[in-house]
This record gives sequence, structure tokens and C-alpha cells, in this order.
Amino acid sequence: MPIVLSLICAFALTVAAAECVRALQGASYRPNRGYVKIFVTWYYLSLAVVQAASIFLLDLPQYYTALLYVALAACWTVVSARRKSPLKLTKRALRIFAVQFVLLGLLCVFVGNGYWVWLLPAVTLASWAVCLPADCAITRYYINKARRKLADSRACIIAITGSYGKTTVKDMLNALLDGSIAPSGSCNTPAGIAKFVNGTDISAAKYVILEFGARQKGDIKQLCKLFSPSYGIVTGVCAQHLSTFGSLNGVIAAKRELPECLPESGWCILNAADGIAMQYVNAGKCAKYPSDTSLSVTAANVGYDGTTLDVRVNGASYAVKLPQIADYAADAFAMCMQATLLLKQDVVVTLANAARVKQTPHRMQIYPAGDIYIVDDGYNASITGVKSCCRTLQKFTCAKAVITQGLVECGKQRRQLNVQCGKLLGQTCDVAVVVGRNTRFIAEGLIDTDCKILFAKDLSQAVQKARPYVAGGGILLFQNDLPDSVAL
Repeated sequence: MPIVLSLICAFALTVAAAECVRALQGASYRPNRGYVKIFVTWYYLSLAVVQAASIFLLDLPQYYTALLYVALAACWTVVSARRKSPLKLTKRALRIFAVQFVLLGLLCVFVGNGYWVWLLPAVTLASWAVCLPADCAITRYYINKARRKLADSRACIIAITGSYGKTTVKDMLNALLDGSIAPSGSCNTPAGIAKFVNGTDISAAKYVILEFGARQKGDIKQLCKLFSPSYGIVTGVCAQHLSTFGSLNGVIAAKRELPECLPESGWCILNAADGIAMQYVNAGKCAKYPSDTSLSVTAANVGYDGTTLDVRVNGASYAVKLPQIADYAADAFAMCMQATLLLKQDVVVTLANAARVKQTPHRMQIYPAGDIYIVDDGYNASITGVKSCCRTLQKFTCAKAVITQGLVECGKQRRQLNVQCGKLLGQTCDVAVVVGRNTRFIAEGLIDTDCKILFAKDLSQAVQKARPYVAGGGILLFQNDLPDSVAL
């Protein structure tokens, strides 16, 4: 019976460790990319509390400890099911779970049940390390399979990179360009791209549009080496992921890798509205085209149902309606249309295809929710995105409230960027509800504005506090890379 109870404890702890696996998954299975932040979350605080409680139960029958661990696992299973970015039970995650159960089972059976709760993040890391050689071999196999499939299809690869707007531009170009195919969502890592290619019929595709992401120098160069794009688009460059890049110069150098790696016969479109992107005009050997090379795009009108653009090309003027409200929509459309022109697609076809453009989830996505409008910018992660968001909302005269935790992964610029973020949001919104560990910095920026400042412990409480202020047709903004769990 003691062995059975120990195994029950090990299983419950394995289930409770799903949050650790989710955090590792969110770091692309690279622990150096922020996994340690799990030690300053409510999740880890709950582990510490349960660990303390389990020590007090050591002198009692073992089933008390087992019940405590089962309750912990059940609690976090319910919480995890409501995540914005839930754990994906991939084969890699299941391998980590299997190793975790073996390790925890050995510890619980041969050492004791009451000592391992607080070590769950470390056990997850150890399980990841045990699985790493096999995982690397499996990943290489699927990447090589995807490369062969792309080569056999003879489709032209278009790569999109930048600090912001990658997914929006990818989705928009896929809608505008006939014969194209692209993954949904933010699929921008070697493994993610390989999974898309291997699981998709690309035999009839003329163009495969891929998003290239980076968190450190060399990431885009590696993606170019693996998937060999012929053409590229740089959407814009700003201070982002500074905890891994170190500085803005690190970001600039990383994004520069795309035009540097494109073939001489190819081309790269640069966002003419972004000064840093335009610095790449002499990077690499491919031709560079600012997004306003042969056309102009301006926002003529913005409303709850989207943006009307004034598009001028080849001496003619056209009105184009997009569902996006973002200030960035005009720049995104200009880059995409410039690409269609370079690929010799007829202007009339491109403009007709604009009816296929949809909003990109969590990127200034607007939709009605009862008597208010939600603007979901929850995947925004840069100060440039905050500025664009504020410029957009300033065009609306209704009441506005924002829920924000500020900018994450800012490195040494954490305070500076979050004070700036608070000031921008305060100048735009009537009410700001602040959550998370950047609270004091955001409040420092908000306090110089007329915006009402409220504080919340989590997103659910934040919504309850913000909603009454925008009832009757106002806008509730979810802003800045909002997490599922708020750091302490």
C-alpha cells in the first residue's frame, strides 16, 4: 500500500508540473529564454505553500499527503484549461511527462513523498535534459523532411521578419496573393515551420509565406539556411526581447540577417514608415524596395468596423476596406501590395482579394461584447506597438479603459519602457487597470496623466474593475503581451 500511495503522489505531482512544462514550451524548450521566471509566479508560491503543508503531514498517514497532492494537481488542471496559451500535449511534452513520472516515482518510493513539491520546476528541467538528445534527433528528422518537401514542391518561399507586425503582414499577404499558402497564428520557429510544412499539402502552392522569429542573434540566419527564402519583408524594428538580445543594437543586427541571407536574384521589402528597417537598404546583395516605391497608402477613415484606405498606384486611386482598425494597417497593406506588384500580380486582382483579409487574433482585434467593444492587443510586446495602439484609439471619442501589465522581456530598460508605456496609455485612456510586477513603473507613467489608476491581482479581477467604466459603447483594451498568470 505505501508503494501505491507513493506512485499516486508521483502521478499527482507530474500532473501538477504541467504548468512547468507549459512554461518550458513557451520558451521554445530553451530554458535560458525565461524559464526561471516561473519561480516568481503565483504557481510557484502555491508549490511552496503545499510543500510547507506536506512537511506538517509527515507524521500522519500517507494518504493525507496523497490527497493534498491530488488537490494541487486538480486545482492547476482547472486553471491551465483556461489559459490563453494552454499547454499543447505534443509528443515532446508527453516524453517529458513520462520521464518526470519515473523520476518522481523513484524519489517518492525510495526517499519519501513529502519533499519534492518545491522542486517540480527543477524536476521538469531534469526531465527535459534527459529527453534532449532524442528530441534533437527527432526535430532534425522533421526539419529535413520539411526541407525536402519544400524543394520538391518548387514553391517560392517568402520570409517575413520584424519586431512587430509579422503575423499581421503574413496573414494579409496570404489573403492578397493568389496561389499562396501560410501557417495560421504565430508559427515562426524551425520546429513550428517544419510541422506546418509536413502537415500541409503544398503541391499546388506557388508561394509559401513564412514568418521568421528571433530571440537572439543567429536565429533568422538559421531559418534562412534551413528554408531558403527567395524574397523577404522586414516589417519594422524596435526594442523587443531585450532580455535575450541585450540591446536595441542586438535586435537591429538580428533582423538584418534576413536581407543579408536572401539570394542576389531575390528582393526584400522594407517598411518605409520604419526608420530602422530602412537602414537595411544596403544590407546583403538582394534588391531592396521601400514599401512606398511604386504606390502610396493612407488611412482615410477608421471606425468600429475597420479602416478605409486610400490606395494610389499606377496613377489611379482606389478605396480599400480592411477589417483592421490598427494605425499600422496602412503600412501593412503597403508592404503586402508592394510584394504583389513585384510578383507581377494584376492590381485589380489584388484589390479584389482585399475582401479576403481578416483580423489577426490578439493584434488590435476589435469585436463587440455586449454593450462594449473589446480591443484585444494582448500579443503586443513592444513600445512601438503601444504607440501605434494609442494613435488608433485616439481616433475614437468613446470612453476607453485599458488592462495592462506593461512590457515584458525588457532587460535593463524595464523601468524606462514601462514608464513610457504607462504615460502613453494614460494619455489615451480614461481608466487603466494594472496587473503584475511592472505595476509601479506603469503607475509612475500614469500618474502624470488624467487617467484613473486601478490595480488588480489577476485578469479576471481586472475585467471586473474596468468594465463598468466603458459600459454603454466604450472600448476595453487588453494591452501588452498579457500573460495567463501574472508574476508576483
